[in-house]
Amino acid sequence: MICKINILILLLLLNIKLFAAEVPVVPYPQQVEQGVATMKLGKSIAVKAIGIDLPMLKRLADVAKYSTDTRTGVVLKLSLSGNKMVDALIKAYTIQLKVDWKTQIGKEGYVLVLNKKEQLLVANTETGLFYGLQTLRQLTDAGWNKELVITDWPSLPNRIMFDDISRGPISKVAYIKRQIERMAALKVNGLSFYIEHVIQTNAYPDFAPADGKLTIADVKALDAYAAKYHMQLVGSFQSFGHFNNILSLPQYQSMGETSTMISPLDPKAKHFLESVITEMCGAFSSPYFNVNCDETFDLGKGKSKKYTDSVGIAKFYADHLKFLYDVVKRNGKKLMMWGDIALQHEEILDMLPKDIIYMTWEYGDPKSYSKWIDPFVKRNLQFMVCPGILNTNRLFPDLAIAKANINGFINEGYEKGTIGACTTIWDEGGDQLFSEDWYGVYMAAEKSWNTKAVFNDGFDKRYEKTAYGTENGAYVKAIDKLMELRDLPLTYNMTHEIWWQQILPLDGETLILNNKDVPEGLRLVNEAAALLQFAKPAKNLSDLATLKYTVDRYNLLFETRTQIAAIAKWYQKNEGKQAIGLNEQIALLQSLKNRYVAMEADFQNKWNQENQPYTLDYALKPYRTRIAALNRLEDRLKTINNAAGNAKLPEAATIGLSVLESDRYYFNYWLLSGPFKNNTFPEFLYSEDQQANHPPKPGDFAQYNGKQSRWMKYNTDNGGIIDKFKNPGADTYVYAFCTITTETAKPLSAWIGNNSAVQLFCNGSQVAEGAVAPAGNIALPKEKSYDLPLKAGTNYIVLKVKSNATNAAFTFRLDTNEPLTNHKHKYTINANQESHEAD
Repeated sequence: MICKINILILLLLLNIKLFAAEVPVVPYPQQVEQGVATMKLGKSIAVKAIGIDLPMLKRLADVAKYSTDTRTGVVLKLSLSGNKMVDALIKAYTIQLKVDWKTQIGKEGYVLVLNKKEQLLVANTETGLFYGLQTLRQLTDAGWNKELVITDWPSLPNRIMFDDISRGPISKVAYIKRQIERMAALKVNGLSFYIEHVIQTNAYPDFAPADGKLTIADVKALDAYAAKYHMQLVGSFQSFGHFNNILSLPQYQSMGETSTMISPLDPKAKHFLESVITEMCGAFSSPYFNVNCDETFDLGKGKSKKYTDSVGIAKFYADHLKFLYDVVKRNGKKLMMWGDIALQHEEILDMLPKDIIYMTWEYGDPKSYSKWIDPFVKRNLQFMVCPGILNTNRLFPDLAIAKANINGFINEGYEKGTIGACTTIWDEGGDQLFSEDWYGVYMAAEKSWNTKAVFNDGFDKRYEKTAYGTENGAYVKAIDKLMELRDLPLTYNMTHEIWWQQILPLDGETLILNNKDVPEGLRLVNEAAALLQFAKPAKNLSDLATLKYTVDRYNLLFETRTQIAAIAKWYQKNEGKQAIGLNEQIALLQSLKNRYVAMEADFQNKWNQENQPYTLDYALKPYRTRIAALNRLEDRLKTINNAAGNAKLPEAATIGLSVLESDRYYFNYWLLSGPFKNNTFPEFLYSEDQQANHPPKPGDFAQYNGKQSRWMKYNTDNGGIIDKFKNPGADTYVYAFCTITTETAKPLSAWIGNNSAVQLFCNGSQVAEGAVAPAGNIALPKEKSYDLPLKAGTNYIVLKVKSNATNAAFTFRLDTNEPLTNHKHKYTINANQESHEAD
């Protein structure tokens, strides 16, 4: 009988060919053999058990949404391996495999046979059958009508999505269930969350926000829901740094090593961590638990500094991880941790237990990822590669760099033995919607399941077909057009800085607007908007709505800048003249305001579909600030317009229209430290403490006269006037630091505006000193030119600015016509557009 079956199958295989047209499936199967004959599948396929029990059939049918009524339509037979007849049939269909098909497909793979004689799905496990049904669903939804055999299995055993719910929006339970359903359809088998303070434990219920949290009961319910979809929720709790949300509460402040890092030596802190982690381990069913412990910037700087100095940072860090390891192990879990600190101090890897799983992360597109992988490989340690859907502090994810990062990092990780991929989605910045991330999620799901997959037009077509039921390419083409904004200095890296800038100056202050990139930006978003008119999804409509919102927001940002500049120019031209023509300016302001009001309501609606109220007020702040500014100016212009007699226009600065449109790039972002009290410029460059006297990172300390001052990130919202320090007092000095990178040596002029004395340093040497600059125009601080000898490569710039008692404000720009871009405090002259920074 088996021989007869083999002969029949071989005859059928004569009409099968490998990789004809790509099948509309994401992730793409490992092997597809497509027939030339057609067959009508339809969408009303029923499932029937021939090698599984009825309870399993019911579970699969319920979750995968298939009928068990076999009286009409196509009937798909489901079987586990072990049935001799079925096994023989599948063996004949998989004769091209180099190993036995049951061994090849493993625990999560499947074989799907669709032809006129057989409609059969076989797997070793229920999970494999579930994934096979997901493939079938995508085929039938796409109207597939060709005979085929799919033999499929995952390249990586762990395929995890990691969503940040602590530094921006926190999802509603209902939306997390939708995430689980949609990710499971992509064969993702793990979902984890970045958790600082948003899980309400029973032991410590008071640190979670009232309007944004998941309770332990919520977690358990979600964990059970995920299990129905053959997915595990992976527990996570930030257990060392990034602890400021909890430590900011008075009842927990004493546990802090610093304001951002919990103390490993404090008994109360250790009890807190043990209680919280134990409770969370009981809520998440995954065998893994992630204690995070990344970016511990304050190591060796807190109240245990003396002890840390005596034992060394590596041992101090490793001892805390050993404590956490014991807690996690007692709860039956394997410890996961981010790998960045261990990579900075490799001796840590030799101090810790060998069964820890290191989550090694990098979100850029380097030529090689060896520095993030090889230290684990050479020690035979388990690791997962962690690429990113680059969202941090952006108005929309940088999906161009995410595509390269996901592809390159997973490829190299697979070649070197990674046990999985954990793709991260960081929401630092406040107003990210998850519905803008799905293109990246599909890419990560594809690459995690099938490392041979290539991100090309074929993927984009399959993405649109499976995600939206469309095939005209409009959605992805609109994303590609939007990604061109990342090359413009004004919108470089899709940064959200442009969104948080003022659109009108505060009273008594000046706003600088550089609109040089606005025409090109408008062209790009208008082309993206035109493409979106042709994107007509049949499902997952919120993805399109969010992309359209992003395009509209950029359009409004650009048009706001040009209109405000035009209003200010008109007003400044007519200062001191009669108030003729104000009605037209008022109408422009009202139109702008109405657009912001409408867009705020649209955004709030989208937020409420996904998220809890927590942090919504913060996300709405730019809207409300802009609407209030427009209202304020409108009211002032109306007051002038309604004045009796022949009212004349007062000075622009008195009504909030001190706006300067300039084509020069002012430096908006710096690391600042101080103020430092002294009767003359302090002699130190970065810190009096010689161990810290080096170019700083955010959070480093500058020490002076026994006192410490952090190097703080500061991004001005007024276009380039750095005025963080208000009323610092006389005889005080502020330090500012940035880097400037250039491919070739460039002796340039640096224009510095200041109200008192200033010193300029480049690469450790003082290159200029100036007193109060001569008077400039009315709109800018007083400026003076200084020679700045930039070398090829990265240059370290320090400004020491003396306060005039009232402020220590300054401006800084370079006398160059070349484009200047920045990633935070790191500036680049004429940047290579093929290389973009990640966070």
